[in-house]
Amino acid sequence: MIAVDELTDYLDEYLEEKQEVKNLTQETIEKQTFNISKFIEYLEQEGIDELNSDNVKKQLRHYRRYCLKQRGNKRTTVKTYMMNILEFINSEDVQEEIQHETIKMKDIIEVKAEDPETAKKRIEKISLTWPQSNFFLDTIQQSGNKRDYAICRTFIDSGMRLKELVLLNKDDIQVPIDENGFYVIPQDSDEFIDVNLRAETTKGELKDRTTFITYDTLLSLNDMMMDRITKLRKNTHNIYRPVIQRNKAAEEVTREELFTNIKGNRIGKRGVQDIIKKHARECDRRIESEGIDCPVNYSKNVSVHILRHTALSHYAEILTVAEVQSIAGHSNSQTTDKYIHIDREQMKQKLRLNSRRFNN
Repeated sequence: MIAVDELTDYLDEYLEEKQEVKNLTQETIEKQTFNISKFIEYLEQEGIDELNSDNVKKQLRHYRRYCLKQRGNKRTTVKTYMMNILEFINSEDVQEEIQHETIKMKDIIEVKAEDPETAKKRIEKISLTWPQSNFFLDTIQQSGNKRDYAICRTFIDSGMRLKELVLLNKDDIQVPIDENGFYVIPQDSDEFIDVNLRAETTKGELKDRTTFITYDTLLSLNDMMMDRITKLRKNTHNIYRPVIQRNKAAEEVTREELFTNIKGNRIGKRGVQDIIKKHARECDRRIESEGIDCPVNYSKNVSVHILRHTALSHYAEILTVAEVQSIAGHSNSQTTDKYIHIDREQMKQKLRLNSRRFNN
């Protein structure tokens, strides 16, 4: 369940994330803020203290009826209200707190079902393919920014949320740390490393879970930390060389937070969002300058949310729904279902291979 007086906090974060994903105009954001806020006001006026899995559909139906009968809004106008509200109610964080099954418009009002072709196009807009992900990472690597590269690799590996990434501490990565504050690299380059995550809810509670990063991402974290403690200085031959700074090296030994800002403090959510948008724009410039045939507009489509969705979609190609649910941190398996993209030809191929094995 979720307290009604906490819904505004969730709304602020939801709209911020949506702005990152869809690059909406200020006018659109204001309209959606107004429509959803009116629903929250209605709940408060009716004395509804909380939304839970038992009453959420009922309150949505009551509000729709209220708009039609009491406020005298047209049906097309009310449909727009309900679309905005439903998208908010079904957003990942809100759904996690209420723990309800995804509510569709047909649960509130009759609408035409989404045709398969439209559904396919919608899914393709909310994740990157493996080549598109690699192009994004390669572009960051070319920029030479080791911290930004490590952050984006961590997102694409783990599928963690933004608030989980900024709260990461060095000891959340489940490998030993040496006397210099660096990770001890496993011998097996195919190793997947456990990462403990924590995220604070608006109630101040911590929700812990575990995901994974790859061997290469662990290497990038060490590269980031080395870059953090070094500085380029001219030697006697007027050539710049990286030199370890003693004070910063000493700080690294006892440092708690994994990702830092330019001042050396824990990085914030806005800082991470700006990093991803900056490198997304670099991708578009690279595509244009190199004449690359690419269907993705990175600056328009790539965001923190898209990187999380990309990671979970990649996991869904290999793991079961229950396993993806565990990695994603979803309480409800229906939230996980949107990451499961069914490829019927791939299914038939698996069945054919299994049939041959059984017959032989």
